[in-house]
Amino acid sequence: RAEHQDIRELHIGLLNMMPDAALLATEHQFIRMVGACNQIAQFYVYPFSIPELNRGPEAEAHIRQHYFDFADLQEQGLDALIITGANVSHPDLSQEPFWQPLNAVVDWAMENVTSVLCSCLATHAVMQFHHGMHRAPLPAKRWGVFPHRVLQPHHPLVNDVNTLFDVPHSRYNEISQAQLTAAGLKILVASAAGDVHVAVSPDQFRLVFF
Repeated sequence: RAEHQDIRELHIGLLNMMPDAALLATEHQFIRMVGACNQIAQFYVYPFSIPELNRGPEAEAHIRQHYFDFADLQEQGLDALIITGANVSHPDLSQEPFWQPLNAVVDWAMENVTSVLCSCLATHAVMQFHHGMHRAPLPAKRWGVFPHRVLQPHHPLVNDVNTLFDVPHSRYNEISQAQLTAAGLKILVASAAGDVHVAVSPDQFRLVFF
């Protein structure tokens, strides 16, 4: 963004790829969390989506009325980007309709945005097309709430978080801790069983994976 921008004003893109039933809930959840995380800086959140995703008429109407065009956000510039999860219907993520447009958004963000947070399936997708790491199916659905431990207590993302806390999981596939480590990522939070909750790129902030 502008060279002399007031650091108390930050502009965040929210790429919402969730299905129609969860579109608004996900949008509101992230906006609430962003708004509550800092009482000094003023955050502006710009939701947008990917046209290739199959939407019903109500979701399409909501996106037309309330969401921004990615091209306009590229011209305006963003300080940070949040990418949500998505529902999938193919065994290989590269076959999903969001694959190419998501890849284009991430490529742009890596050159123009300070930090990108990948949530849920977005982590799997970015790991595949940036690191060649494919997610693997689990023997059974991982579902429940599990204890996790902070492994890097001095990292600013977790330095004021309790060392041990619970994290919910609900998924059929995983990117393993070994894959994340092989890609050069730093694991911030993981369970004793090896389930990773938070990881970051080698520079500690450019990419954040949930």
